[in-house]
Parts: sequence; C-alpha cells; structure tokens
Amino acid sequence: MNIDGLMEKFGGNGISFEDYHGFPAVRMENEFSSTLVSVYGGHVIEFKLPECEDILWMSGKSLFANGSPMRGGVPVCFPWFGAAPEGKSGSHGCVRNAMWEVSAAGIAPEGGNFVTLYFKGEDFELYYTVTANYTLTLSLEVNNLGVADFHFGGALHTYFNVSDAEKIAIEGLHGVSFLDTVINENGIQDGALKIDREIDRMFRSCGSVRIVDPGYKRVIHIDKYGSDSTVVWNPWIDKSKRMPDFGDDEYHTMVCVEAGKVPRIGDGGVVHSGVPFELRQVIRVELLD
Repeated sequence: MNIDGLMEKFGGNGISFEDYHGFPAVRMENEFSSTLVSVYGGHVIEFKLPECEDILWMSGKSLFANGSPMRGGVPVCFPWFGAAPEGKSGSHGCVRNAMWEVSAAGIAPEGGNFVTLYFKGEDFELYYTVTANYTLTLSLEVNNLGVADFHFGGALHTYFNVSDAEKIAIEGLHGVSFLDTVINENGIQDGALKIDREIDRMFRSCGSVRIVDPGYKRVIHIDKYGSDSTVVWNPWIDKSKRMPDFGDDEYHTMVCVEAGKVPRIGDGGVVHSGVPFELRQVIRVELLD
C-alpha cells in the first residue's frame, strides 16, 4: 500500500505517513513525543521527547536500499541473532531487510499513539506494536504457524544516542555472567560497564539496565520482558572503519543495549503451537538536574 492509501486507511489522531529514504514510514505525533517507524524492516527510526536530545541514534552512513538493513534506530533481529544458521544467509535474520504491513494504528489506551506492523514468514508470523507517549514500548509478538515447536533467536537491537560513549556508565549488570564475543571468553561483570574498547557482550540477564549519561544530563531506563539476554555493543575504532554503513568516528556517540533471546548463551526462544510469545522492551528517560 502506498503512502496515500496508508493515510486514507490509518491516518488521523496523531498518525500520519511520510517517505523515509524511499520507504513508507508512520509518524506518531502527540503531546508527549514524536516517533518515526519505517514499514520497511519494521524499523523504529526516531523517538524524540520535548527539550531532550534524541533518544535513538542513526548513522549518517546508513544504507537505504531493498535487501539492506538500516544502521541505527531499532532493527528487529529475527528469526536468528548473529550469524545465519546453515542453509540461511545474512546476519541477524531476514525480517529487518523486508517490507512489513501496517495492521493497525491510532490512539493508545494509555495515551499517545501506537502502530502495529505485521510480517508473515514460512512458519511464523509477527505482530510488532510500537507505542509512543512519554515512554517507548516495543512489543514483538511471535506466533507459531506450524505444529512442532518453533525455535528462534532475536533481539530488539536498540541504538542509543549518547553524548560521549567513553563517559557514560551502563548500570544494572553488576555480578551478571557474560560472553565477550570480541575475545570469545566468559566473565562476570564487576560494577558499571564502561565503554573504553570494542564491546560485544551477551549478558545472561532478565533485569533492567540504565544508561547514565552525564553529558546529556539524563538516565535512559531500559526495562524488558520475555528476555533473559541483554546485549551491549560498541564497535570502537577499528571495527567502525571496516563497516561501510558506519562512520569512522560515530562510535563516540552511540551504544547498543538490546533485549534479546540469544541461543548462544542458552536463551533461545521457543514458541509452542497456538501459544504466542512476547518480547517487550520499554524505554523511558529520567532527566537529571
């Protein structure tokens, strides 16, 4: 459906549609926030609060082309996380590189707006509801279309905008075990996590995480449900230079903190026939004096 058709069917009450680098996107504008979601990839692009620096980060080098994922915002990684399984191709699954459908949009019961996007795979279907008010709630519902159990990996791969990656602190992971995929070693987090090198850690944690950012005078709270994996990523210097869709110096201004289901650390997702599974992430901002 084109933008005019989407606007006719779903527009109004804070919902509008626009072109985003050649793809249709839904804009949710209300008294609390402004949010942009691309129908391509089911990809959240923006979440903005009044008198506050952008919450989400997008790379100035991101690709915008059919078959390619966007770099930044919140890509949906599904039905695998990381390298493709045997017989498949592409990292982090196929849904972030495909067009979704708009299923519903309007005023959220709790205030603000919502949009629900739909994607159907061979043996699964997804309903992804993005609700934007003073918080950003991302709810990914997975349905098994088969009889046998459906196994998956995935993540809500959230890129956060920060003032200076070296000066932030990521709290809530003290004492949690992790796999450091940069050096392929296990460890236990001691204190707050600091970004002073390439970081790619998969934590076995179901708890909430906080990004304390003194430069932007705020704390970003990340709560989650249906996830026992938290992934933290920053490519740092060398890897940034190797990625064509990532600026050489952009690592200073971002960090990924992701709610996931990561089989590699024993947290693979299982969806029984007829029983939906939900992966949910809630992002809220606390301003500091």
